[in-house]
Amino acid sequence: MDKTYWLGRQAAASAMARGASSAKVRLIHYDLAGRYSIKAAQCPAFMLPKAALATSDTRAALQLQGPATLAPPSPR
Repeated sequence: MDKTYWLGRQAAASAMARGASSAKVRLIHYDLAGRYSIKAAQCPAFMLPKAALATSDTRAALQLQGPATLAPPSPR
């Protein structure tokens, strides 16, 4: 959701820059668009809701590791 918001803001700022009346205003809007794209890039990656179980296909698509296996403790 956050990434979609920031990308929408970036598109709006770019559109405002294209329609700007002066170079100074255009530069300000392009600067804002660049800042919004950085905010979008910093958003966390898509995660499955906890209620949904990930299948092996989903893990491959999201590049997640399979579940960890617990080994019994070694005798000392």
